[in-house]
Amino acid sequence: MATNSPITVYWRGSGPLWRVYWLWGVLGSLVLAALFGYAARLHGVDWGYFFIAAFIMGVYTVWILVSVWRCADNVGQAHWGQAARMLTVAWALNVLLVGTFLGVDLLLG
Repeated sequence: MATNSPITVYWRGSGPLWRVYWLWGVLGSLVLAALFGYAARLHGVDWGYFFIAAFIMGVYTVWILVSVWRCADNVGQAHWGQAARMLTVAWALNVLLVGTFLGVDLLLG
């Protein structure tokens, strides 16, 4: 992997917060949600789909959490970095809870 790829730049905390938060975080999660929703409509949701989606979202969530956390100091005003950290942690908890409830529903449904 190239050392200047966006994945490594943000993982190291070297990129601007606005870009990793808004483009990779917000827009990226919307694109992933749309892709997962589209695939679920086409093929339904079974355990295979659930585990693949959970794996992809897990890797993405860890990357975006670490990247936003590390890039949070790359702002002009510190309160924006703190807000981004709090909102990203809340988003990660939401992913965990939604994934858990979907898994329980799949198990019991």
